[in-house]
Amino acid sequence: MEVDGLVTALERIEHATRDFVRPGHTAESPAALLGVLAECGRALGHPYAIDPGLDDARNEASRHCAVVQENLSAVMEEVRRLNVTVSGLLPSLVRIADRE
Repeated sequence: MEVDGLVTALERIEHATRDFVRPGHTAESPAALLGVLAECGRALGHPYAIDPGLDDARNEASRHCAVVQENLSAVMEEVRRLNVTVSGLLPSLVRIADRE
């Protein structure tokens, strides 16, 4: 992969992470970030031999990308499970509340 591809991948990751951490981010931000990390994170894993310092920073960014991707996937799964549980509880609780 050429350096231009790496620059593009880093720009996309920067934009997605900024959108994710911005207060009031949209509900789509976690999924969008996960998609960008899955797609662009691979670009960080290729050796470029540009400069030892840059390669070290790229390797660190690649590790962070993988950790965020793994953890965000786990959080999104837990949120889905929470939604299923709450959705199952609500009808019964609404019926009980309506009787009172």
